[in-house]
Formats: sequence, structure tokens, C-alpha cells
Amino acid sequence: MAILVGVDTVVRDNPSLTVRGPDIGPRNPPVRVVVDPNGRTPADCKLMTDGQAPTILIQIQEIDDSRDAAHVERAVLSAEDGEIPVTRILDFLGDRGIQSLLVEGGPNTWRRFLKEKMVDYAHICCSPVELNGTGNIFDTTELEEAGLSKNRELIIDVDTVSHWS
Repeated sequence: MAILVGVDTVVRDNPSLTVRGPDIGPRNPPVRVVVDPNGRTPADCKLMTDGQAPTILIQIQEIDDSRDAAHVERAVLSAEDGEIPVTRILDFLGDRGIQSLLVEGGPNTWRRFLKEKMVDYAHICCSPVELNGTGNIFDTTELEEAGLSKNRELIIDVDTVSHWS
């Protein structure tokens, strides 16, 4: 199991990408994957320093990793027009035995997976709270255009969670 974000999410949010919640006994943390073609991941972010889970940075060129913590690995994959094709990322992860991937990236990362028809299902959580971000909004019509259909919608407090496949 792995969880994937793009570097913009790391720079903007400094996420942990770890499993939190009630204690249900021992569990392995998901491998954290950051698509970072040009090496923009901050050296002091949680993913690079906390040691909570194996972390893979996927890049298009070698970057000095001499200061990286032991839980961090850098992988260089070839790019096309500065972008690493989603299928190449999935092949790389599959070769490492990762067969389940949660894409928790922002709109740019999601659009890339949708464009390449690499989304099996989606759980979209919408909140009435406005976040300060890039202004780049993900619209669920993009899921429909990618051939997904809404199966269910739940209202939880003030949030809406929709399930697509």
C-alpha cells in the first residue's frame, strides 16, 4: 500500500501522510510517494524528517541525497516534456510490490491520473470551508469525463462525501 502526492501538496501543506485514528493494533504504514520531477521537496518537511514511514521521491534527475534520512529513497524515472508519465510511476511501484495506491494529491496530480485513465474509484470529500491555496479547483465533472459515475453521496455534519467508480 502506498499514498501518493505531488510536490505542490508537500510544499503547500507539509503533510504527514501517515495512518492516524483509533488504536486497532499493529499496522504497517503506507509507503509515502512524492512525484517531484525537479527536486523541490523541502529538506525540512515532515516526509523527509519524521521517519514515520518509508518515503520515495520520484524525480527526473539525480539530486544530492547525502543528507536524506534513512527512510527516504530517491528514484529517477525518465520524463516526457518534463512530466513523468503515470504509467511509468505505476510500473515502478508495481515492480516494488506496491499493488494498491491512494492518490491524495491536489488537482494537478488528480488530473494526470484521470487523463491517463488510471483511476479505478474515487472518494471525494467536499467541505464548505474555503482553504487558501492556488485557486486551482478540482471539479467532479472531470470524474464524469474520465468515465466514472457517482455511486453514493453522504452528508457528514457539514461535509459531503461522494463515492465514484
